[in-house]
Amino acid sequence: MTQTSHSVTPGGIGEDEKGPVTVLLRGPSEETWGPIWDQRDPRAMNVLAITTRLDPLEWVDACEQQLGELPVKTGAIRIGTPIDPATPERPTHETVDLPLTAVERPSDLAELYTAINLYITEWLHTDQQTVIWLESLTPVIEHVGAKRTISFIEALTERLRMTGAVAYARVDPRDHDDHTLSLIGNAFDRVVETEGKAAITADSREERVLRALRTAGELSVETIAGRVAASENAHHPEGRDLANARLVEIDLYHAWLPKMADSGLIDVDWEARIVELAVEPTRVDALLAWRDRRED
Repeated sequence: MTQTSHSVTPGGIGEDEKGPVTVLLRGPSEETWGPIWDQRDPRAMNVLAITTRLDPLEWVDACEQQLGELPVKTGAIRIGTPIDPATPERPTHETVDLPLTAVERPSDLAELYTAINLYITEWLHTDQQTVIWLESLTPVIEHVGAKRTISFIEALTERLRMTGAVAYARVDPRDHDDHTLSLIGNAFDRVVETEGKAAITADSREERVLRALRTAGELSVETIAGRVAASENAHHPEGRDLANARLVEIDLYHAWLPKMADSGLIDVDWEARIVELAVEPTRVDALLAWRDRRED
């Protein structure tokens, strides 16, 4: 299967008639909703969520908050844990008819495929595209291994192509070895490395680059290196060489800037050695604020 691996920022993933029908999002699992919902019209899609840790009703609330309104049709399949019946402490969602299905054994891929196909088939008569969101592939991989997981993905892909539906699945690279990640990734039409908020650590060069671009928007690699070096010297007056800007520039050019470009945070003109912020400044503020909360 042909695979294109690249990076995007939120809102950068979409499909057209000839586009991918299966997309693997590789990134930290802390963020329940990946970038797939930005710039989407909820009135143009039906959404099936396959959850592994998030309660389906919590998913409805998260979906509504993310999109502003719920898609035309919604459904949920819960993997691994039975769905609790509605109680006064756990009422049904008041604004949506949410069909719920439970697949209690992550190893039962036949039951999971059947459950997914029932939703796809039921929604075929609508004018909306069906979008499937699998919260995490990890429970499936852990229970049946990479080979059976790949067979499941290939069978699902064939069904999606027949019906015009698309599917996104998340995998956290921290949960699997590189060989498994490579095998699983090859089964998808596209692999996307998503932003990892947790990767921005305090006093890192990545943080200092973002702060410099947050203010200026666009700078030369040399200018960024000078500002990063000055910031490091100011914060570590006894541990930094005042003349280390050239060493910082080399490190940024060969290590940090490619990493940040791959994550979609910056755009780099490598020939001109110009770096431009690729996300809105408010996005940088949110990333750094989230980092600060994690550090606390």
